[in-house]
Amino acid sequence: MSDILNSSIILVDDSSFARAKMSSILTEIGFKNITCPETPIEAWELIAQSHLDGNPYDLLITDLNMPGFDGIDLINRIKEDPMSENQKIVVMSADADMGIKMVCKAMGVLAYFTKPIKPENLKEILFAIFEGKEEIPDVEDLI
Repeated sequence: MSDILNSSIILVDDSSFARAKMSSILTEIGFKNITCPETPIEAWELIAQSHLDGNPYDLLITDLNMPGFDGIDLINRIKEDPMSENQKIVVMSADADMGIKMVCKAMGVLAYFTKPIKPENLKEILFAIFEGKEEIPDVEDLI
């Protein structure tokens, strides 16, 4: 379990409140290595550099709805780049639209949850991802 909690997570959301809240939840769960860029462009630069350095982030958690270059743009950029195409991605959004959730899944997103999320639900989702489980629970299944 301590290996999981030492995983490096990059968390991007344009809202400073949302970043602080999600970072707090991740810290409450026990994660120690959390990077919180303010924009998807900054996140992409950090992700690309981490792959070039041979020390990629273990997980990206991204919001979708951000001005300009948004979460979908970020995911597309990651998936189009041969060095980062296998980046593990989780989407958080205020949008519970099933259509966008299906688009994200088709893009290779491992999990999609709506904000806010309970720490115990996020922990179950993230541990399932880091343990390499075939089935990642949906938040709706955890309620």
